Amino acid sequence: MAAAPPHWHILVERDWSAAAAPGILRRLFALKPADVVVQYPTQGYGWSIIPHFVAIAFTLARRGTVTFALHEFSSLSRKSQAALALASHVVGRVIFTTEAERDRARRHPLFSGSVPTSVVGIISNIPFGSASSSVERRPIDLAYFGHIRPNKGLEVFLDVMQALRARAPTASLAMIGEIPAGYEAFGAMVTRRCNEIGCAMMLGRDDEAAARLLRQVRLLYLPFPDGVSARRGSVLAALGNDALVATRIGDATPHALRPAVIACDGTLADVDVLLGALAMTDERAAEINAAGRRYIAATLPRDWAHVVALYAQALGHAAAAPC
Repeated sequence: MAAAPPHWHILVERDWSAAAAPGILRRLFALKPADVVVQYPTQGYGWSIIPHFVAIAFTLARRGTVTFALHEFSSLSRKSQAALALASHVVGRVIFTTEAERDRARRHPLFSGSVPTSVVGIISNIPFGSASSSVERRPIDLAYFGHIRPNKGLEVFLDVMQALRARAPTASLAMIGEIPAGYEAFGAMVTRRCNEIGCAMMLGRDDEAAARLLRQVRLLYLPFPDGVSARRGSVLAALGNDALVATRIGDATPHALRPAVIACDGTLADVDVLLGALAMTDERAAEINAAGRRYIAATLPRDWAHVVALYAQALGHAAAAPC
């Protein structure tokens, strides 16, 4: 959000080290909030558990209620899952992005059985827009989009691109995203293989530039190991910018999302699926794009102001947002 809605303050911290914790608490206490909603994308905190201690300190000081808005639980390491499960005994509420994520957390043996929970859908930070050209005229044939780190299906992407290159030597391939801190070695491996395959590296673009790139892509290939779900921001960004998406269907894939993507297996057999998708008519591509737009309009918050309103309702402030 560029600006805070009425009755809300936005506190942005870049340093989540232990040494920074006292200063974070001082700034938080100075705002005198009745409710604190901690957005919890673990990468954004540098994988720190300091937000847990902030929640404990704020609660013990009896200054108000802390809510964790948890972007994802299932993809965290076992240590991180355990830490968040323990923190659920201190916070006043946990907000998840999907029902599947909430169910996964509730099954964790350390997760509180009494903490109130809610579900508020995630939105993409990448702005949405309509592509100016038909699918077949876009300059990038196939691409990956998102964070370049393990457990995203990148190894499969690279293997499939290498096999596809033998059958489509002139195809334009791209890797769009960024390498998170701590994954430099993995990023170097991906970069080396992309150079060998002939897949252009397009890293570190801002949100607007990333959106423009997505509107130049014919087909994104995102073979997530656990299948696509409503929490995959990269897929939402693609659907909102008229890029076709080939991805795996999993147990957590919403039924309403399935018509908006092209199903694949996450194996070398996907080469045939991708080549078939690239040969798709513009009319068929438009039908899939329309299904994606319908999914976004029907199931996701419109913008961050809408997300804030839903948070306020979850916290019991139906008429006004918490201070």
